[in-house]
Amino acid sequence: MKGSLRTAGGSRAAGAGGGRLRRGVKALVSTGDAVLLIREQHDDGSTFWTLPGGGLRDSERPVAGLRRELREELGAEIVVDGPTDRVWYAHHSRARTLSSYRVYDCAIASSVDPNPAEGTLDARWVPADELPPRTLPQVRSLLERHPELPA
Repeated sequence: MKGSLRTAGGSRAAGAGGGRLRRGVKALVSTGDAVLLIREQHDDGSTFWTLPGGGLRDSERPVAGLRRELREELGAEIVVDGPTDRVWYAHHSRARTLSSYRVYDCAIASSVDPNPAEGTLDARWVPADELPPRTLPQVRSLLERHPELPA
């Protein structure tokens, strides 16, 4: 981003408006018939479904950050195939912050055990055409852009 400054937490100041850009990673994990979603909670208590993953730490490499996030959120080890897309989030809980998540095609190499201490309330394998009602629109759009995924 032209004219941006790096700040703590792997984010960048987004210019004169004072907003921040936060870098992150998400895992697109699919099987023959479903995609892995996790349920998290907004600050107001409402819940939503999204892909596993999160923000990168300062100077953390994306694949290392993705592995760390899935260990923290799901106690899971993953095999990372490669980047597949990018999604953007304007978080309600982070005023004036725009997050850019690189999405990686991944496979789970262990069991999945949601960790509420990390904000992961649930994890489910869901057919791409049967997403739960509170699935984030960015996830819906991503899955629509990738019709090769399970339905």
